This record gives sequence, structure tokens and C-alpha cells, in this order.
Amino acid sequence: MGKYEAAPKHAAAHEGGKKKHIGLWIALAILAVLVVWGIWFFTTPPDQNVIVNTPTQPVETPTQPSGEQSTQPTEEPTSGEEERKMKKGWYTILLAGTMDGWNTDTMMLCSVDSESGKVKLVSINRDTQVDAPIDIPKLNAMYGWKKGGTEGAEAMCTKITELTGVPINQYVVIGMDAFKEIIDLIGGVEYNVPFDMYHKDLNQDYHIDIKAGRQTLSGSEALQFVRFRSTSENDFGRVNRQKDFLIATMKQVLKKFSITQIENYVGIFNKNVTTNMSVQDMVWYVTNVAAKLDFDEDVTSDTLPYATTGYWTNPNAKRYKTQSYVYLDPDQIVEYVNENLNPYTTDISPDELNIPRWIND
Repeated sequence: MGKYEAAPKHAAAHEGGKKKHIGLWIALAILAVLVVWGIWFFTTPPDQNVIVNTPTQPVETPTQPSGEQSTQPTEEPTSGEEERKMKKGWYTILLAGTMDGWNTDTMMLCSVDSESGKVKLVSINRDTQVDAPIDIPKLNAMYGWKKGGTEGAEAMCTKITELTGVPINQYVVIGMDAFKEIIDLIGGVEYNVPFDMYHKDLNQDYHIDIKAGRQTLSGSEALQFVRFRSTSENDFGRVNRQKDFLIATMKQVLKKFSITQIENYVGIFNKNVTTNMSVQDMVWYVTNVAAKLDFDEDVTSDTLPYATTGYWTNPNAKRYKTQSYVYLDPDQIVEYVNENLNPYTTDISPDELNIPRWIND
């Protein structure tokens, strides 16, 4: 009987060994899947063919005093568009900031050439005139024209594409609360404020009081800095300061970033940021582009060139009829874009742009 009783024990031990081997293989298979997924997640670039393009209905040119002109395409700017090829690894991102969820005080086109590791930041003046059926057809009003959010961001991207010919892959519209929270999350931004900045406003949220000199700006102080424009340069000086400050912020975010802060960043983005960029895309840009940048050599900044400034009285406006505008020139724009921002392998032509020029004599 003894030898017969030993057999079940041996069989049980053998069966247990099989289960251990099966469990080990399952664990290895799961690990392999996770490794492959991780490699895919961190190394798969965004899709260049995803382009923000919300078609807008044709807008009749407002009845204008004699002498006014409008530069608009005579036909849909689609000739050759399907045949065009994108430069490998080239992406265009619109970065915008809003104080009130309606107007965008800051707008920058960011071109990312991941092949060469170069990034270009180009500010666009918020008073740039656009072709839109509203009382004040300025670029900064496009976000609120479509009532903010995704639709407003897409309308803004569409108008910038009309002005420049540059297709936009992704957009990030950040509210003032998110801006302040991100700055505070990294412990502030060290920056050399060039001069005293003071502006007293009835609304305490818009009050500005910052002293000149190198200092660490909190989120609230940083917001005051990028908003200040009470100089002879007005908006033109402000956009230059905004570009410089954004680069300084990017440097310090990367330097101070901790993996333990991811949950905080996600929380901030969910509450105060409108974007079509996925988490995977964000991770790819950080790990494959931003983390490898030499900010002094690889990141450059400009302001989109303009032809002139002036005033226009909108005959169709119900109120605020006369406003100041910044006017672009098609030839000047395509020359700059083809040299600095064009994501295509072929040049963009002036005929593809929709740049209005409604201006008082």
C-alpha cells in the first residue's frame, strides 16, 4: 500500500510544477507586452496628417469706403494641396493663452522639426485683422467667436492657416488659472524683469505691480508679467517679452519636472486647458524633442511680420465700429513662412492666403 500511496503525492508535485511554469510564462508574456507597449507609447510620433481645419462659410466683403481693398483667394485654395508632401518629422502647434475664456491675449505658432531637433516660436499680434463676420474681426476674437472650447480653438487655427498658409496639427489653449498653477507647481520661474511694471486696475485680478531685477516669479506674478503692455511698444513689446518668458519657463519646467508631479499636471490640464493633443503625444514631445533641446542653440523666436497698422470702421458693426488693426501683406508673409514655418516640401504661394485689408483712407 505504501508505494501506491506515494504516487498521488508525486503527481501532485508534478502538477504544481506545471502550474508554476505556466504562471511564469504568463508573467513573462505580460511583461513582454508591457515592454512593447511602452516602447510604442514613448517612441511613436504624432500623426502629421492630423490637421486642424474647420471649414468656414464664405464671408461677403463688408461694404467699404472707396480705396479699401481685400486680398482674398478667387477660388478655393486646394490646387495642388492633395499632392503636397509634409517634411518628415515636422509639426506645427498653436499655443494660446486666454484670461477670460473669450479673447486670446497670446498666440504663438510653434514649429517642431524633430529630424533636426529645431524649434521655432512665432508670435502673432492679437490685433491682426481676419476675414470674419463679426463687429471686431481681430484674430484674438476667434476663440470667443465660437464660444471658446474645442470649436473656438479650431476656428482660431483655421484663421491662422488662412493668414499664413500653414496647417496646424495641434493646439493648446491655456487659461490663466492653469498658467498660474503650473508656475507654482515648479516653484516659480527665475527671470530678470527688465523694468518696473505697474498698472492699477479697478479689477484687482488685472492689477500689475512688479519690480525690475532678477527674481523668482510666482504664478500670479508671472501672469502679471506676460500681461503687461503699458509701454511705447504696446502689444509689440509684450509679445517679445512673452516669447522670452515662455522659453525660460520651458527650461525650468524640464529642469524641475518630477514623475511624481504627473497627476498634478493632468489635473491642471483637465480643468483649465483645451487641447487636441493626447497624453501620448505630450509624452513623445517631452521625451523625444524637449528633453534633447539645447535652448540656447535649438530654440529661436520671432514675431510674424506685418505691413502696417491702421483703423477701420466696420459698416456692419452694431457697436465698437471703429477699431485699430494690424495688417499683413501676402508677399511678405509667404516669404517669411517659406523660410521659417513651411511644413511642406514645396513653397506656399500668396494666392493660397486669405488676408483682408479693410482700412480707412
